[in-house]
Amino acid sequence: MLIFLVSTIGNILIILVIRQSRRRNEWTTNYFVTALAISNVLVPFMCVPWIIIWLLQGQWLLGDLTCKVTFFFNFINGGISAGLMTCISLDRFYVTVHPLSFKMTRAQSKELIFFVWLFMTSVSAPTLYFYKTMVSRDRRGTISTQFCISDSSTVEWKLFIILFFLVAFCFPILSTYVLYGRIIYNVSLRNRQARTCPDDFRRHTGRVPRTKVKVLRMLVIQSFIFTACYLPYFLSLVLNALGVFIVKGELYIATLILALSNSGLNLLTYALFSAEFRQGCKRVIFKPDASQAYRLQSLGRKNRISPFEFSSDHFEGIEMRLPEHKQVEKSTTRNFAVNGTTKHLTAWSLESQTTASNARE
Repeated sequence: MLIFLVSTIGNILIILVIRQSRRRNEWTTNYFVTALAISNVLVPFMCVPWIIIWLLQGQWLLGDLTCKVTFFFNFINGGISAGLMTCISLDRFYVTVHPLSFKMTRAQSKELIFFVWLFMTSVSAPTLYFYKTMVSRDRRGTISTQFCISDSSTVEWKLFIILFFLVAFCFPILSTYVLYGRIIYNVSLRNRQARTCPDDFRRHTGRVPRTKVKVLRMLVIQSFIFTACYLPYFLSLVLNALGVFIVKGELYIATLILALSNSGLNLLTYALFSAEFRQGCKRVIFKPDASQAYRLQSLGRKNRISPFEFSSDHFEGIEMRLPEHKQVEKSTTRNFAVNGTTKHLTAWSLESQTTASNARE
């Protein structure tokens, strides 16, 4: 139940904080983190409730379809999380190591997210076939216990779990660690060169900012936590399929719960290592309209009237034009009585000046 609450509330809070984020220059990374949170929020709804009922009842009583769907989404979450962490490390690699040669765009980040979701869903689809409800019978032949497991003795299951472990888990995780290792080496090299530089300006500009170092440290720790949660589960399935190590029921349930708990640990990682995320949580919880208030505060009383007005009449984009100034009309007429007749004269006219002088005479 704790995993369900923390995973649901935590990942929804992550999505809301990123949605109200003011750092528009890091939207590519925010896309990946949002997609990771969406993947993790599926776990408490599609996996955790049925496993809780399973543990409370002592056997699987939810039918064959629920058994297939539960472990299908469990495999999907593990594969998608591994793939998205690789995308995050790739984005950080270009931002830190090659900031001028290449920059990932929003369209490219969306294409990567779509590819990861599609590929991991396809790779996890065979679990819908392998997982089923199995029955154990006592000596009398009556049903004693029902389980939701796969038949690990078949060749098809052995081939599937080994390929999934290597392709969908090991390859993305190893790629993530290689990219982070390359980033850490580049950061340490640049900081070492900046410390030995005699010029103050070059020493300051050549050094990697501390904010990027903190973000890098947080993401590396996040990948370590993910590996520590899911590696025992997938490795136990592989060893059990190969017959190297027979996984008992208690150990299998422990590794499964550890894997499911990863969906709620990202919130703890962000909260511990990111001050901006903590501030974002405060804005979401205590000031839901803080982002709108932030925009309105920049429009002071003196800045409300702009010398330009924006028109969207142009078909291709926004057109900027000067406002039309209306001529201010003032009442500049005066009435003069000359020889019993009233004449309406306008100021600054020659006729008015002549008539006014005659009237004075």
